[in-house]
Amino acid sequence: MSKTLDRSSQYRMRQHWLALSVALTLLGCIVAYNLVSMRQRIISQEHQRLTNQARVIDKNIERQLTATSLTLEGIIDDLPELHRPQNHAQANKRLSVLADAMPGVRTLFYTDAKGTILASNRQELIGRNVTTRQFFDEPRRHPDPDTLYISPPFKSVLNRYVFDLTKIIPAPDGSFNGIVTAGVDPDYFETILASTLYAPDMWNTINHGDGLRFMTMPYREGQVGKNLAVPGSLFTRHKESGKPENIFTDTAYATGEYRMVALLTLQPKELKMDKPLVIIISRSPDAVLESWKNEAIFQGLLFLVACIGSSIGLFLLHRRQSLFEKQAQRAEAMVQIRYELLEYATMHTVDELLQYGLDEVCRISDSPIGFYHFVDPDQQALTLQAWSTRTLQEFCRAEGHGMHYGVEQAGVWAECIQTRAPAIHNDYAGLPNKKGLPPGHAPVMRELVVPVIRDERIVAVLGVGNKESDYTLKDAEEVLYLADVTWEIIDSRRSQEELKQANELLANHARIDYLTGIYNRRMFDGLMTAEIARSYRYNSSLSLIMMDIDHFKQVNDTLGHAAGDHVLQKIAELISGRIRNYDIFSRWGGEEFVIMAPKNDVCKAAELAEILREAIEQFDFGNGLKITVSFGVTQYWYGEEPEEFVARADTALYQAKHKGRNRVEIAEQPVVLSKNCVTEELVRLPLLEASS
Repeated sequence: MSKTLDRSSQYRMRQHWLALSVALTLLGCIVAYNLVSMRQRIISQEHQRLTNQARVIDKNIERQLTATSLTLEGIIDDLPELHRPQNHAQANKRLSVLADAMPGVRTLFYTDAKGTILASNRQELIGRNVTTRQFFDEPRRHPDPDTLYISPPFKSVLNRYVFDLTKIIPAPDGSFNGIVTAGVDPDYFETILASTLYAPDMWNTINHGDGLRFMTMPYREGQVGKNLAVPGSLFTRHKESGKPENIFTDTAYATGEYRMVALLTLQPKELKMDKPLVIIISRSPDAVLESWKNEAIFQGLLFLVACIGSSIGLFLLHRRQSLFEKQAQRAEAMVQIRYELLEYATMHTVDELLQYGLDEVCRISDSPIGFYHFVDPDQQALTLQAWSTRTLQEFCRAEGHGMHYGVEQAGVWAECIQTRAPAIHNDYAGLPNKKGLPPGHAPVMRELVVPVIRDERIVAVLGVGNKESDYTLKDAEEVLYLADVTWEIIDSRRSQEELKQANELLANHARIDYLTGIYNRRMFDGLMTAEIARSYRYNSSLSLIMMDIDHFKQVNDTLGHAAGDHVLQKIAELISGRIRNYDIFSRWGGEEFVIMAPKNDVCKAAELAEILREAIEQFDFGNGLKITVSFGVTQYWYGEEPEEFVARADTALYQAKHKGRNRVEIAEQPVVLSKNCVTEELVRLPLLEASS
């Protein structure tokens, strides 16, 4: 059965790990999808933002170019009047007024057909010949009165890059008769570029349609005047696409940096520009995605924590479940041995039962030697009743069965009898004939002896020895349980019918509550029937304690069912460690527990309940969590049905709840049980009057 449970547990654990892996994979996919979507959304938003800023620059420059073109056309219309000799001075003044009125224009002048400047807002330019300059040569070679000529950027006398806007002056016959030119003001265009900067890593530039860079904002050394029209550059790719707008994320030719770049061609049809301007706005992708990277790191760390936390949690859960399963298996093994002893007792003598029980104790405790002594009623002498084969061969020189000697000669067994508690010795020197050993016995290396107590006296001692490792309290508990069971079965042989009923009950209902490791309700029901019969036969007291955890639903609702399970387990541990080994402790259902207390009247049971109530109230269940329990106590009244017995304890529990919880209430009894404990009307302990 243990192997079956192990295989079932391993299969369940594998299923848990598989489910966790699937859940974490799904969570990882969700996180990854969310991050990818967020990244794409940020990039798309930044593309739109860069394009919008490029369009803002485009509109501002287009308005400036339109205004400048109209000004040049106005000057051309006024030339017949301005060419008169008496109006030369007036012409210069007119150009100065126009230049001052236009924020984007620094220089205004016009020439004759040979390239000599006839009038200008700047006196130092009058009379100069500009035949060799491109802003003159291009219109002269390709004259078109409707075209606005955009010159390539060039360095001015002020060592700043500028470009000129030019229109031709047509002769009466339509031939070329000079130019009128506006030199742009770089400060105005820098203001336009600076107005759209919204991030420290942003870089705005204006470029001539032939590829020369006219202006950058912020200024970067070596970039103004650089030719971008090279194969493979983003500028060239933009022009080759034929689209007015493009967005690229690639290495920029001019700087060698990886950038997110928006390019917009400025060439409105209304102006009929011979060359376009190209506006380029760029940002660093790393800066654009910086917030996303931080979010990705944060979500990645959260996912990692979730993976580690859930894995550790599942591991700890499996380890705890494994521990509980081992405890449950051990407890079930103990119950199974009890059942086997009961079954064995139906067809064998008492001596055979003692030997069989001792062999089982040696097997369970991994001990090669073992013995079982009866203790005389006066507690002064012991009689050897059963021993293991190795005990007889290696340690016992007497005749074995019936060997009788005083307690003062019993060594560690005397210690067990005097302290009325298990005695453990793991440090014997192992010398023969050592003083204090029972007659006829050689020394042992390790020894564990437990007492069997009935009616406040020790009736037997069971000992095991020479385990390869040290004996522990767990060994003592198991050996004590089996010793007690063996004695109980021997004592129960006086009533074969009762033994048969108990045998059937144990065969059908021997079950342990999985969560707490104590008896479940079905087991308790069967044992209660046997204890009632035993109480009746021996005319001994039998009390019942029923308890319920206060406000347990709030623990589950607030802290979760795992915390609730923890509370149930800890309460079971607390109570198990404070009751007698023959008290019957069971989980009744949900957060309710019951204790069957044989040979205890209602006063002693109420005292036990108060001890348990205080222990639970003072216990820290973790993280400062405090729990209280309400108790209802009653005593069995001879002749009543078990249902009446339980109902009376349940009524007392209800009263404890009704009167404020965290208290012990005793059920009404039809007669006085103890003058120090009860009255004829209501049984209640004086020490229980003040409850919290």
